Amino acid sequence: MFKKYDAYLVGYYGMQNSGDDALMYVTAWAAQHIIGCENTLVGLYGDYRRETQTDHQLPLKFNQQFRGQNRLLHYKAALQSKRIIFGGGSVLHSETDINLKRQLMSLSSPKNSLAVGVGIGPFNSTAAEKACAKFLNECGYIGVRDSESLDIAQIIAPNANVNKTFDLAPLLLCSDKYKPEQVERKGIALSLCSVAINAMGKTNKGAEQQRFHQFTQLITQLYAQTGEPITLIEFNGHSSLGDWKINNNIIACLNKTVPVTIEKYQADPIKLLEKLGTYKAIVSMRLHGSILSYLANTPVLSVNYHSKCKGWCEEIGLAQDYQIDLFNLNIKSIVNQIVKGLSTNFIPPTLSVDSALKKSLSNWSDQNEKHKIYCNYSAV
Repeated sequence: MFKKYDAYLVGYYGMQNSGDDALMYVTAWAAQHIIGCENTLVGLYGDYRRETQTDHQLPLKFNQQFRGQNRLLHYKAALQSKRIIFGGGSVLHSETDINLKRQLMSLSSPKNSLAVGVGIGPFNSTAAEKACAKFLNECGYIGVRDSESLDIAQIIAPNANVNKTFDLAPLLLCSDKYKPEQVERKGIALSLCSVAINAMGKTNKGAEQQRFHQFTQLITQLYAQTGEPITLIEFNGHSSLGDWKINNNIIACLNKTVPVTIEKYQADPIKLLEKLGTYKAIVSMRLHGSILSYLANTPVLSVNYHSKCKGWCEEIGLAQDYQIDLFNLNIKSIVNQIVKGLSTNFIPPTLSVDSALKKSLSNWSDQNEKHKIYCNYSAV
């Protein structure tokens, strides 16, 4: 069968999540510049006008006209593509979703398909774990971003072609559009989000309300002890799932006692990366809030609510004092670490950004040795 596209890029793309925006951008960049895909298609929800770095966009529907509409669109795209590329994210945990990925590969070419910079688990059922084992054995190449994912893969699919690589986001530094300005840093930013506490995605409203008040205390004390302007960053701009919910609750709790600015969701990951490079420090619950801040050489305290956040901290060697357990928040300790860092110096991660970029490129190193990797960043 004639294949119209060199690759079909699949992920949680277009849902107004800055982390997924970054993963989409770099997956498309790597598909073109590293493995030589000259004609790519990306499945995109929501904002179809955004820059995706791809040749074509497949508009997927939030509100389907009939049940299974998106599935049929996926199937058609897979049939027309030489390979499927699953680019980044925690994408291997749900049985239904994993089986869809297996079906897409079977309609394209399993042995030529890639899953790069992905996280595995935690699974929401035994059936999901079994489906993941089948996926790993069928997919031609899998690069996992953390050691925990590698351990899981080696247990459930010991013969699969799974490799320990890294998160994809550092490849943003390879974009010729990334031109950070040397400006005087100012202010402290926070990237906060609501937390689902069960497999159904439900949130404990009582615990969430308590966290609103804790973050209100944190902001109040940070401003009182540093005098730095405070910014709340929306990493998710979704109309019903976005960070505006927690940010609005915090603003209401503060009741104008502290001047706080809200930085609205930015669909362009390059502009977001540049913006993160203007702050003196960042407190981030969002995984890619921590990752992009690190790439911007901005000191970050990671508020960990999920194993993926803890895994990232371990990957870059983030100081233990900068790793915060969301479920055991110590506001005084957080404030003290930031005040100390601002007055002296923050402890840098043990992994340099140069090394992180090289690790990120390893996701693609075995794909096509004939294609050289060009990057305007100093590490390459």
